[in-house]
Amino acid sequence: MHHPRHAYTIRNLRAAALLLCLKRILIAASVVILAIALFEHDKRLSLISLAALGAALFFAFVQWIFASSARCPLCMMPVLSRKGCSTHRHARQFLGSLRLRVALSILFKGCFHCPYCNEPTVLRLKAIPRKTSR
Repeated sequence: MHHPRHAYTIRNLRAAALLLCLKRILIAASVVILAIALFEHDKRLSLISLAALGAALFFAFVQWIFASSARCPLCMMPVLSRKGCSTHRHARQFLGSLRLRVALSILFKGCFHCPYCNEPTVLRLKAIPRKTSR
């Protein structure tokens, strides 16, 4: 088990995970609301759908900022942003997404497996041994 070395890494991982999940929920909700608006010919619902899509785009931008500095403590790859790098052959997906699995694991379990090095990481600070004088 690996541990992040800094508190801001843990904060950035949790914020990026939450924003990624909120972005996915908002996109799905805006599609459903837009379909209902088109079926019902309701202009107000279509505006609500566009507002939800705009909020999802805003969350995507903020999530990108947090995710770029949230890295795996072992391989130093940003686990919640797309880099186009090769993933580990045993990396598992959730609903076709590696990042969504990592984000849900961070939010609900407090730990995650890096999709690049497949090593487990616990979201607690690394214990630094203290020097004692004798």
